[in-house]
Amino acid sequence: MSDFFPDPPDVPEEVEVERPQPEWLGPPSDALPGVVPVELILGRSEKAVVMLTGWRAFAQGLAMTLSVRTRALPRSVNLQEEVFDGPYRHDQDQTWRRDRLKWGFEYADGRRATNIGPWPDLDGDDQTPDRPVLIGGGGGGGDRSTDRYYWLWPLPPGGKLTIVCEWRQVGIETTTTVIDADPVVAAAARSQEVWRS
Repeated sequence: MSDFFPDPPDVPEEVEVERPQPEWLGPPSDALPGVVPVELILGRSEKAVVMLTGWRAFAQGLAMTLSVRTRALPRSVNLQEEVFDGPYRHDQDQTWRRDRLKWGFEYADGRRATNIGPWPDLDGDDQTPDRPVLIGGGGGGGDRSTDRYYWLWPLPPGGKLTIVCEWRQVGIETTTTVIDADPVVAAAARSQEVWRS
């Protein structure tokens, strides 16, 4: 290097302190999930269909994609607001709350997590929710088709896993789908950390 552009002085490199995200807020970024072959239609009417795919199991929980496809929505329905708002927009009335897209899980032990549940109470010093949570993340789409990523925490236990869906405004009455959660637990056991200690 020339004397005209001298080398900058050496500055010690700062070590970034790793602050892991709480496991209940989303899937770990440092793990390869076990994949669960699930393709489900949770609810269907002449106007819309709600599907669940892309299950990725981790030791901590289950990541998935909720997909909604529509044909003829009422003008009052905004697909993006239906899928991406929640748990409740406080400026909406009881009719909106009753008619909106709702879905969730019931574990074999009776615990439930839904897309309309209130934000969890954080228990004790470790700030861990006192119940299972279903948290929506990113995604996108258009007027008739949209996908959103969800995180279910904690990982469901083996046995029966019940998924319930309802969207009255588009003619989807309460539907129940029951699956065996044992393959989910097995897939989570295949999950791997990507960094070796």
